[in-house]
Amino acid sequence: MTVKQKALLQTAGIIAIIIGSSVGISLILQMLTPDQIINGFAVLSIALLIYSMYGVVLSRLEYEETLKKLNNIK
Repeated sequence: MTVKQKALLQTAGIIAIIIGSSVGISLILQMLTPDQIINGFAVLSIALLIYSMYGVVLSRLEYEETLKKLNNIK
């Protein structure tokens, strides 16, 4: 498969995902009330903040572990 063919397939895939997502979101939003949408965004925001906090803590612990390994190499 040539680079041009790969680019064409990836572009078509991206367009298909965009169209599918927009149709799916439109259908979901038609079934939900404004209060449900606000609650959903609140839950997603809290989940994102928790995941971000987890990432920060994990990075700090990995950094400390790497420092310990580097100090033990001497």
